[in-house]
Amino acid sequence: MRRKIVLMTGGTETLEFFSLELGKAFEKMGYETFYFDQRQEEESAARLYSFAAPRDTILVTFNFDGIHYETSLFDGFGNYIWNERQIPCVNIAVDHPFFYPELFAIHPDRFYQVSIDREHDRFIQRFYPEIQRGPFLPLAGTSLYPNGDFPPLSQRPYDLVFTGNYTSPSAFEPQITRLGPEYEAFYREILEDLIQDPSQPDDLVMERHLLREMPESTMDDLLLGINSMLFIDICIRFHFRGLVVQTLADAGIHVHCLGKGWEQLPCRHPENLTWETDQLSYGCLQRQSQAKLSLNVMPWFKDGAHDRIFNAMANGSVCITDPSRYLKEQLTHGENVLFYQLEEISRLPEQIKDILAAPSRMEEISHNAFTNTMEHHTWACRAQSLHEQLLQRLP
Repeated sequence: MRRKIVLMTGGTETLEFFSLELGKAFEKMGYETFYFDQRQEEESAARLYSFAAPRDTILVTFNFDGIHYETSLFDGFGNYIWNERQIPCVNIAVDHPFFYPELFAIHPDRFYQVSIDREHDRFIQRFYPEIQRGPFLPLAGTSLYPNGDFPPLSQRPYDLVFTGNYTSPSAFEPQITRLGPEYEAFYREILEDLIQDPSQPDDLVMERHLLREMPESTMDDLLLGINSMLFIDICIRFHFRGLVVQTLADAGIHVHCLGKGWEQLPCRHPENLTWETDQLSYGCLQRQSQAKLSLNVMPWFKDGAHDRIFNAMANGSVCITDPSRYLKEQLTHGENVLFYQLEEISRLPEQIKDILAAPSRMEEISHNAFTNTMEHHTWACRAQSLHEQLLQRLP
């Protein structure tokens, strides 16, 4: 069995955080780890060539870091280190796979795609059947208080926090209107379809509208069409993210956001909205551990999970989130999580006011959520799952 793992750091801060958490777990499992710092690419590459032995090393990366265009990972003859040394590359995509058509086209020889949402995995199976797929691996949580000694809810200064950036949907108008009135009407129909029924995976909605206009479309045609509408995925996320926070603030509930762009959100009662723009992963965990409730708006994962959910639960905050099929399998409303529906956002303020007025119930949910997360949904759990279902079986 291979005993060395390469992990990527120095790129996107969140992905580095995930890699470091996985790395700590892998080390406890007996793996030898190497952290490739993308900020010092040449130096890291030189050390990697000494570390990575043929048939004894695995790359575990997020969003194709280390397996796209890093020139330092090619030798003087144009050979990829991963191919030249027969190193399997395990890529965990934290976004929908339709964001990466160019990168799927240049993946290394021994490549395994791991999805954080089962809808994403089905997309890979349909549109990239030649790609080897690893296990379904939802995002996980990290606790600042793994022994459960976090501050009690009664001593937490924030009623409700949300971690994530905001971009006004108006920012996407140039993309919606760029090809003229006919395409604009087509894009707006898709957006309206998703707004009216947000339970739908957006790639399936895009496909349905494409087939209505072009019923003879091949799989390649559909993939090209979906890839041309990535802005719809981002736009619909921010539509609902903004709508949820706006609804709460205007109903008199104070929402403390950690992320950029919240000054753009129009509110009738902006005094109920505060934000911090400079907190990274650790700071977000700190704020969740200081909040009675943590809000999540799913980034259109309809059969997976977001780390916001398990981070909140791992730090003693009561998570309130829209559901997915996977979350409904793993969690129980009123026992270890609170679910709300995007179709019924107007009911959310009362739901939050009711739970804030029931401190003993909040404490019970907090306790149950912490126990559930620490047993099933930490990065150590995910590392063990990845080891059992894929890593130990790699030739």
